[in-house]
Amino acid sequence: MRRSLFRLLTVVAVAGLLAPGCQVLEPTPALRILSINGGSTLSSDLSDFMQVFNKEDSVWETFYQVPSDSMKVELQYVEIGAGLPTVTPYEAIINEVTITKFNSSLPPDDAPTYTTATLDLNQHVSSDPAGKKTTTFWITPFSSWWKEKVFGADGAGLINEDEPTTIEVIDLVTATLTFKGYDPVADRDVEASGEFQVQFGNLYDDPSRFGK
Repeated sequence: MRRSLFRLLTVVAVAGLLAPGCQVLEPTPALRILSINGGSTLSSDLSDFMQVFNKEDSVWETFYQVPSDSMKVELQYVEIGAGLPTVTPYEAIINEVTITKFNSSLPPDDAPTYTTATLDLNQHVSSDPAGKKTTTFWITPFSSWWKEKVFGADGAGLINEDEPTTIEVIDLVTATLTFKGYDPVADRDVEASGEFQVQFGNLYDDPSRFGK
């Protein structure tokens, strides 16, 4: 008797799930940031020095530039959908990354005026329903143009232009990194955000090893 009642309740429950008017939720896509810069703080140098020998005057001359940064990220895209296509699999095409919400370690009156850093991308992240496959690539989170705007003469005026051996940490910031894109097969926008730390400063440079 107990077995018959259990079977009856099971049939009723299943029928309720399939009854007209009941909405079956469709699995949603999940773009995930698994790693930003390997989990380490990004050191962002504001001035990179080099030496060039001036033959005419027989002297070494020191020059500087504001370098861009490179950072490795690891993403994962899980899209199960209503059956994974075999010919055209789901994929997230990441076309933009923005860095916002700069949480400075400095008092508000002393912190530089941070603006949103935006980078156009064309990175394809293939879907893996099992959630095991990842895609790793490099991005340039802060361009030399952005650093000039925030820290240069027209900004905070904190870029060191004439002393390669100076070590000066200006700010330690927690920022939000957001990837945005589109899945053309599922016809959906995808987005994922994560926080990371970045240390801005005039870091030590060996002028004989420009760019290293």
